[in-house]
Amino acid sequence: MQYPTTCTYTLTKKLWPQLLIPQLSIRKIQRAATTVYCATAPELEGLGGMYFNNCCRCLPSQEAQNEVTAAALWELSERLIQERIGRQSK
Repeated sequence: MQYPTTCTYTLTKKLWPQLLIPQLSIRKIQRAATTVYCATAPELEGLGGMYFNNCCRCLPSQEAQNEVTAAALWELSERLIQERIGRQSK
C-alpha cells in the first residue's frame, strides 16, 4: 500500500524542475529588460552616470555614494584583477 503523501512527494520530486524553469526564464527576461532599455532608449542617448532599476531612473543609495567605500571597492577590484592576471600568466 502506498500512502498519498508518498505519491505526492514522488510527483513533486520529479516535476519541480519543470515548474521552476519557466519562472527562472521570466526572471532572466525581467533582469535583462533594464539593461536593454538603457542601451536602446533614444531618450537616454548620450547620457550616463545614472542608476536604473526596473527600467526606471532611481536615486542611488547612500552606500553607493560613499566615496570611502567606492575607493575601497576600486582598490579591491584592482587587487583581484592583478591576482587573476598573475595566475593566468604562469
